[in-house]
Amino acid sequence: MAKKDNEEEQLRSVVLQNAQSILLARRHAEEALRKQSEWLRVTLASIGDAVISTDAEGRVTLMNGTAESLTGWTQADAAGRSLPEIFYIVNEETRQPVENPALRALREGIIVGLANHTLLIAKDGTERPIDDSAAPIRDEQGEVGGVVLVFREITERRQAEEALRISEEFNRSILESSPDCIKVLDPEGHLLMMNATGMHLMEIDDFAPFCGREWRELWPQQAHLLVRQAMAEACAGGTARFQAFRPTVKGVPKWWDVIVAPVRDAEGRIARLVATSRDITEREQLLVQEQRSRETAEIASRAKDEFLATVSHELRTPLNAMLGWARLLSGGRLDAESAARAVKAIEQNAKAQAQLIEDLLDVSRIISGKFRLKAQPLEVAPVIETAIDSVRPTADAKGVSLQAVLDPDAGTVSGDAGRLQQVVWNLLSNAVKFTPKGGRVQVRLTRINSHIELQVSDTGQGIAREFLPYVFDRFKQADGSSTRLHGGLGLGLAIVRHIVELHGGSVAVDSPGKDQGATFIIRLPLMAIHMKASGEERINPMVSDEVALHFQPSATLEGVKVLIVDDEPESLLLLSTVLTQCGAYVKTALSAEEGFREVQAWRPDVIVSDIGMPGEDGYSFMKRVKTWMREAGAWIPAVALTAYARAEDRVKALASGYQIHVPKPVEPAELITVIASLFERPNKPWDAATER
Repeated sequence: MAKKDNEEEQLRSVVLQNAQSILLARRHAEEALRKQSEWLRVTLASIGDAVISTDAEGRVTLMNGTAESLTGWTQADAAGRSLPEIFYIVNEETRQPVENPALRALREGIIVGLANHTLLIAKDGTERPIDDSAAPIRDEQGEVGGVVLVFREITERRQAEEALRISEEFNRSILESSPDCIKVLDPEGHLLMMNATGMHLMEIDDFAPFCGREWRELWPQQAHLLVRQAMAEACAGGTARFQAFRPTVKGVPKWWDVIVAPVRDAEGRIARLVATSRDITEREQLLVQEQRSRETAEIASRAKDEFLATVSHELRTPLNAMLGWARLLSGGRLDAESAARAVKAIEQNAKAQAQLIEDLLDVSRIISGKFRLKAQPLEVAPVIETAIDSVRPTADAKGVSLQAVLDPDAGTVSGDAGRLQQVVWNLLSNAVKFTPKGGRVQVRLTRINSHIELQVSDTGQGIAREFLPYVFDRFKQADGSSTRLHGGLGLGLAIVRHIVELHGGSVAVDSPGKDQGATFIIRLPLMAIHMKASGEERINPMVSDEVALHFQPSATLEGVKVLIVDDEPESLLLLSTVLTQCGAYVKTALSAEEGFREVQAWRPDVIVSDIGMPGEDGYSFMKRVKTWMREAGAWIPAVALTAYARAEDRVKALASGYQIHVPKPVEPAELITVIASLFERPNKPWDAATER
């Protein structure tokens, strides 16, 4: 019995000890849980994110203070409620409810990441943009026993993002609205970005091939030093500026005013360089133009002053001689021989002064447009001989040999004999003046194709190569100083050029250089037809004046359509007048191309064409016409009216498609008869067999 009681006592003691141990363990667990709960509470209260936890059915079990603040629910009110009731969210754009991320995490047992464009609707209706995520809570067996939802308000971040977007848009607007080429570079000078205006200014269609390239490579070699210096100054923290030439990528020349400045990061380090280039091409061109205009004005002013000084000198010099000799004569102190010499000196100086005045008047007429020619058909050789005779005494007195090689059959021109004589006299006088004793002056007249050519060459002091372009300018002299060896106003050659051009001709000069002589070449067009001179004169270039034609045509061209092709306007005018007076309808063309268009559009009855023309000659022109006639089924006879008068020229003209070859000059009656005979032939469609 005692033994049994002892065993019971021991059992009670063990049970009591176990109970005490369990109680102690429970207390320890409760304390640990309390501490853990306090830690969790403090942790949840201290973090900035809102946290809500639920049980396995999605009912709220825990909310931290941030969650209470954002949802408007207290934990006491929310506990046991369904999570969607506490955490109500909609799509920010559509305003439609969206799936709660916590419920999906609870259902699928997965972590649900951040949602975009989500609005949290609080208990009081307040709307807040949020980011949210959710994760399942698992027990020891791995079963999902609840979920934790974490979310935060992103209003400030949205505002910061919007402010950044506005700032970036503002910066972009500045870049794109700027009239300058703006580039962003890294500190090593590699291109990172260029605005649209810059691409337009630089004629860049695609920036991709330029991205990453060194900015310096886009500049010409001569600008590399300026670019390097500017970048070095900007990398050191300063602002650099330079101006340089750089063409666009398509080769258009441009001048640029460039500013290079640094861009710093948050730590103050230079992270980028900005290069702004302004197109100053127009300004540079205006500056250059202004400078040139100023230089031209200064040159003109100096030329005017020099000219006035020269005029004063040239007029006073003969006047001084005349006045001096006149006083000696009036004093009666000269013997007969001296008096005769005085009279001769006065006469010579008066003639020299009269020539100076006449030159000035001629220039005045040229400038005012009142310079006129009294043109009529004339042979040039006699005109040249007269001018030579007037200059020969001066040449003989100076010891200069004067030689003439003149072709008496050179041909007839329409011109003013007096003015052409003035041209030759001026050239010969200059040649003799600038040729030293023992030198030679040679005059040569020849016929070359449809022109006559007059050459006046000398072995004198020559003309510097740099002065050749200005020889025929008014008031220009190779030596205009007060120490010059030869007098004159520098007007003679300008007058020569004007007279020659009024005759439809041209004048040129060439000289190997100083002390190597000079050659002046004058070309005058031959008359297309031979006109017999009469006492009447034609004043050129007045278009309204009539051409004097002294012939009696043996045929009529009434109603005949004639196309005349010639590069000489005077020839066209003359031929047109002749044919029109015989009743023909006339059209003219100054080139083969223009003539071919008239053939196609007007379809004349007869073509009269020159052979020697610039660009395309009469041979090629007629071949084109033949081809067109064959295709169009037309037949238009043609006359080759040309200065190419050799037998082989005639054969070549006929082979090209002309029916008749007529050498210049031709009598009007002969030309009219030729045209009439061609027109009288029956027109017929083109037959290729006739070509053979």
